[in-house]
Amino acid sequence: MDACEKIIDIGFINEAKDNADFTENSTLTTLMQKFLKYEKDFVKISTYSAWRSSAYTHIIPALGKKRIKDVKIQDIQDFIIYLYKNGRIDGTGGLSVKTIRDIICPLRGGLEYAFRRGVIGKLDWGIIKYPKDCAPNRVVALSREEQQKLVQMIYFECNNKSVGIALMLFAGLRVGEVCGLQFKDISLLNNTISVNKTVQRYYDCVSGKTKINVGEPKTEDSNREVPIPHLLANLIKQVATGKEKPDLFFLTGTKTPYEPRTYRQWFNRKTEKAGLSHIKMHTLRHTFATRAIEIPEFDIKSLSEILGHKNVSFTLNVYGRANLQQKRKCMELMNDLL
Repeated sequence: MDACEKIIDIGFINEAKDNADFTENSTLTTLMQKFLKYEKDFVKISTYSAWRSSAYTHIIPALGKKRIKDVKIQDIQDFIIYLYKNGRIDGTGGLSVKTIRDIICPLRGGLEYAFRRGVIGKLDWGIIKYPKDCAPNRVVALSREEQQKLVQMIYFECNNKSVGIALMLFAGLRVGEVCGLQFKDISLLNNTISVNKTVQRYYDCVSGKTKINVGEPKTEDSNREVPIPHLLANLIKQVATGKEKPDLFFLTGTKTPYEPRTYRQWFNRKTEKAGLSHIKMHTLRHTFATRAIEIPEFDIKSLSEILGHKNVSFTLNVYGRANLQQKRKCMELMNDLL
C-alpha cells in the first residue's frame, strides 16, 4: 500500500454505510465535492487543502464534466500524460512526476469512494503508468568544512534560533518539527526531545489565503522520542533558564510558533554572512544522516527511528549510497587478499 492509499483508507475506516447521495450519472465534479467534504474530518488540514487545490486546479477542469461511470483507466492515463507535458497552470510546460502523483491521489480517492459506496465498479489502478522521473535523486549534505563553519556560527550566536539549527544538524529534526518544539517537549534530565507536532503553512482554497497550522508530524512514524548527545543538551541549557512555561515554543519563547518560512529567511541571512550561501535548511537533516552512516557503530535501525522514517528500507534508499571516500576505505580492505 502506497502513501496515497494509506491516507485515503484512514477516512474509509470510519465510513458510514448509508446510501450514496450521488449516482453513476453524476459528474466527476459532484463526486470530488462529495469526497472532499467527507474526507475533511479524517485527514490533516494541510492534506485536505492540497487535495482540494488539486481537484479545482487540475482534476475538475480536465475531467469534471464526465459522468462518473464514463471515467476509464485510459482517461486517467491520458490525464497523467497531459500533466507531464502541459500541466503547469502558467502554460510553461509540464509537472514533475511527484507533483503528478500528488494530483492523482485525490482523484483516485474520489473514484475509490464511489466504488465503496457501490456506485461504480473497481478500477484497476495497478496498470496505471507514470513517466520516468529523470530528476537526479541525490542527497546533498554539507562537507565537514562547511559543517564546522556552521557549528562555529551556532556557538557564536548561541540563542534559541541557532540552537534550533543544531537540533537539525545533530538530531535530524525537520524545520517544521523544530518550529513546533515547546519547552515541555525537552527533557534535560533524560537528554531527550519528544517530536509530536510540526508547523507548516498551507493554502486555504476557501479564503484564498495561506494559513499557519500547528499539527501532527509528517507521518505516524515521525511522532518519536529522540535522544540527544550531551553537548547538544549543554547548548540547550545555555539558552533555556528552566523557568520557561511548558507551553511556550522553544524558538520564540512565546505562545506563537516561529514560521518555517521566516526561520529559513533568518537562516539564509546568517549563513550568507558566514560565507555559507545557498544552503537549504533540509540539508542539515541530510547532513546528520550522512554523518551517522559514516560512523560504523551507528546502526541503520537506530538512525531510521531517530529520523522518523517508516522503515529501515526507506532510510537505506535515501541515504544508503556511500560517498567516494567511504567506498575507498571499503575497497582498501581488499589489500589483505592481494
